[in-house]
Formats: sequence, structure tokens, C-alpha cells
Amino acid sequence: MNSNFNNLSSQSINNPHLKPKRKRGRFYLLIIIFSAFILLTIFSLTTKTGYVFNKIFIDLDSIKKPIPTAKASPIDDPNRLNILILGIRGQADPNGGLLSDVNLIVSIEKNTGRTALISIPRDLYVDIPTYDKKERINFAYAEGFSKQGVAGGILYAKSVFEDISGIYIDDVIVVNFDAFKDIVDIMGGIDVDLAKPFKEETQFAGEQIIDLPEGINHLDGETALYYVRSRYSTSDFDRMHRQQDVLSSIIKKSMSLGFITNPKKISDLLDSIGDNVHTTMNGNEITSLIAITPSINLKNFSKKVFDTTSEGLLYETTTGAYHLLPVGDNYDKIHKVIKNIFTQK
Repeated sequence: MNSNFNNLSSQSINNPHLKPKRKRGRFYLLIIIFSAFILLTIFSLTTKTGYVFNKIFIDLDSIKKPIPTAKASPIDDPNRLNILILGIRGQADPNGGLLSDVNLIVSIEKNTGRTALISIPRDLYVDIPTYDKKERINFAYAEGFSKQGVAGGILYAKSVFEDISGIYIDDVIVVNFDAFKDIVDIMGGIDVDLAKPFKEETQFAGEQIIDLPEGINHLDGETALYYVRSRYSTSDFDRMHRQQDVLSSIIKKSMSLGFITNPKKISDLLDSIGDNVHTTMNGNEITSLIAITPSINLKNFSKKVFDTTSEGLLYETTTGAYHLLPVGDNYDKIHKVIKNIFTQK
């Protein structure tokens, strides 16, 4: 026994490599486990991404029966990416849940990264394909949806907003209220800077009273949603300004967090948006958008709200229901403003 012990001790002393072999073995095992974990994470995210993408992606070419549009699409400017964002309460809401409360075009100049947020008021009175009379622009998605579901709604809205704006709409994103709240919460909330206090007591009576002081306010998803929906205490035009401020805050927050490269946040986001977001952006277009995001100028967004002020290019009808029409009864001046939004001072 002593002899064996002595031999073992002697081997250990004379062969110093025996112990490191065991350490190296454990090290290789850790590498294998870690690599397996990384591969499993990538596989899980890829699988989840593919599954969710199949749910949210809307292929307009899949529409079997052609839907007549208002006019031919404007010429596509290869240096601009124009994305129409529609915010709706959701199909589950029987009281106008498919009417778009948010009608906002995000326009990005690719070679400079300059970004513009352009809001169209929901009460603008427009022609809608296949509809036998004029209607508010927020009805476009709902009317198309009644014809051919989400794809029809997107196609109708795309056609109408191209006619109004004079620019080619590359893609459309439809977001309901649940997705909006989740996106803000997954980011840890957003900050909005108020030049004066804001209070909304009547619009959401029984649900929520919004009372925000002047200065920086940190909003969670639910409060941010009420904030962008509020209009009774001010106006729909003021609401559009708030929507632009919140969207710019979301963009800035997502970029500052490195949101796109954070697997946990991507996974949480995918869990939320599957049933609550639809878009025409395919995988290549999403990749292209990600590629140009680092060049976006976060300090200076161009913002335009079309309203009834002297520079707003709209006027209110004087008889009947509340409707808005373009000055001159055509969209020429609106087209010019949007076309030159990155060059005008």
C-alpha cells in the first residue's frame, strides 16, 4: 500500500503534466457546453423569429383578386425609405377597432440618415378605393380589411396615403395597442420632455387620469399609450405632435440600448408582436433597415403635422360633420412639402 502510494506520489512529482491534463479536460468541456448553449440560443431565436415572421409578414402579391387603387403609385425614390405606420385599437374592439388612430409616415434619407416624421390627421376627407363616397382617411384600412383581411387593409391604406403624400410608400406597419404597450415596457419605458404640464381627465374617465408635470417624464407602456391617445383636453393635431415625440423617443431608446443586438429583448419582443403587428417588410427589407439605422441622426428629426394653421395646408369644412380638406382642394402643396422635407428650413 505504501509502495503504491509512493509510486503515485513519485509519478505526480516526476510528471507535472498529469494535473493540467485534468484542468484542460474540464476547460474543453466548458467550451463544448458554452458552444452548445450559444447554438441552442441561436436556434431558438431563429426558430422563434421564423415562426413569428410568418405570422406578421403580409405578402401583398398573395391577394388573389386585384383591388382597384385610387391612382398609380408615385415613382419610387431609391434614396428614400418611406414607411407608413398605422396604429389601431385592434380587431377585437367592436367599436371601430380597425380605424387608424395613428397615421404617420417615417421617411429616411438613406445617404444622410436624416429622418422625417409626417403625420396625416385622421379626419382628412378622402377618396377610398371601391367606396362610393368620400370618407375619413382613418377608414381606409378598415374598408380594405372588410374586402380581403389584413392584406386588403394594408393595400387600401398604402394607395390612399400615396395619393395624399405624393411619395411612394415602401412598406406598411400596422400596430395595435397591445403591441405598443409591450414594446415600450420591454425597453424599460421611455422619457418625454414636456414644455408644459399635460392633463387628461375626461377622455378615459373610469380608466385613467393622465397628469404629467412640466419637464422629463418617464412613461411605462400603459401611460405612454394613454398619452398618445389623448385628445379631448387639447386637439387631434396636438395628439399627432405627441405621437411624433413618443415615436422619436422609442427610436432613440431602441438604438441607445443596442436593442437589435440584444437576444433577450428580441425574444421578449417576438413573444409580444406575433398577433399584434403586421407588416409588408420582408426579411431582406428588415435587414436593409437595420443596416441604415446607425446612420440615423438621433439629435434632429424633421417633423410635420398637417393641420388648419396657416402652414398646415388644411381647412375645416363649414357644414355638416367635422372634416378636413386640402387647401386649394388638391394635394399639390402637400406633395411639395413632403418631397422637399429634408431641404426646407
